[in-house]
Amino acid sequence: MSADVSTRNTVLHVLDGLFFCAALVVLSYQVTIPQMITELKDSDLLLGLVPFILSVGTLLPQLFHAKAVEGLAHKKGRVLLCAALQRVGWLVFFASLFLHWGSPFTLIVFFVVLAVNSLGSGMIMPVWSDWFAKTAPERIWGKILGIRWMTSGVLGITLGHFFIGRVMAAFPSPQRYQIITGVAIVFYALSFLTLLPVHEEPAEGLPNHSGTRWTEYFKGLAWILFRRRDFRRFMLAALLFDLPIMTVAAFLAKYGLTYPDVGAEVAGTFTLFFFGASAVGAFVGGSLSDRLGPIAPFRVFPLFTVGAAAVAWSSRDPFTVSVAFSLLGMAFGARIAALFPAVFRYAGRERRPSYTAVSHVVLTLGAAVVPPVIGALLEGGVLDYRGMFVVCGVLSAAGWALFFAVPEPRAT
Repeated sequence: MSADVSTRNTVLHVLDGLFFCAALVVLSYQVTIPQMITELKDSDLLLGLVPFILSVGTLLPQLFHAKAVEGLAHKKGRVLLCAALQRVGWLVFFASLFLHWGSPFTLIVFFVVLAVNSLGSGMIMPVWSDWFAKTAPERIWGKILGIRWMTSGVLGITLGHFFIGRVMAAFPSPQRYQIITGVAIVFYALSFLTLLPVHEEPAEGLPNHSGTRWTEYFKGLAWILFRRRDFRRFMLAALLFDLPIMTVAAFLAKYGLTYPDVGAEVAGTFTLFFFGASAVGAFVGGSLSDRLGPIAPFRVFPLFTVGAAAVAWSSRDPFTVSVAFSLLGMAFGARIAALFPAVFRYAGRERRPSYTAVSHVVLTLGAAVVPPVIGALLEGGVLDYRGMFVVCGVLSAAGWALFFAVPEPRAT
């Protein structure tokens, strides 16, 4: 690519990330969605069902879609198709909020839409990641991913404090969620539009799996995970880093709402702290990845999850919970910016979709199982919130220690 095309693609990727992540901030799975579910039906099991559906919906499609897209010389058309599937369900949910508000109708529509959204997310992950690696300069992969999330995180500060909190305080349900969903849809549409002008040059010499049997293809995926020792060790450490983030994020907002005299507007404060801190974590994590190597961020940021769990365990008021959200946001942002560059370098240009699929299946499989189990244990009184925070802190510490035994990635 020429310098001008490379610069234009970089700007478009940043804008795509800005608008897409802004939609995620507004319709946040960490704050806004748990708040809505709690209003409709106070159930830890339903809260745990959100990461379960997100995980399962992105689990299997990646494995099957990676085989189909790995040999494509152009991947932009498939990216646009999957992106549309990712977004269209929220229009249905938005319309349903004007038809009826209440349990079980709203919950049923939401979870069906969530499933469709997750399917699109699963299909887009392996093809978008390869497309991004092709169309963005390799020397600044981490920085671009970090800036994508950092800009949206800064916007999240504004949205969390001046928009979400005020909407929650000023409007009753369902009007508050009509406004929030409508704004998220606008951001999703802007994100889609920024994908259209990205220039992609054809890739030659990629493996074509059209004649490969599914059994042989899956044996190849199994080799990536189980026979390649350095990548297997990286994925185990990444799982120990990722699971506590997903688990604490799923329940921390509800935990913060248990304090007396706390209203729904506190969701805006939690959003402010979480996404504001994630902006910093993403930029620092991405910069560390480019400057010191892809493993460097993983030797720092699991400690922030340990800190988040410790602060949440000792919290006595909503402000302390906000501090825990900040630490969790730092880890979350760094994970977003640092994971792809590491996986890309393990894979090489020929196998990026397959390695992306394998890595996300491993991470989402854990997130599909653990949060719903934690939710059932919380609801059944077997485990309390403070006990959950202890477990998550221990897992994060184990992941942090294991990353020191992970070598810098290289393609084979």
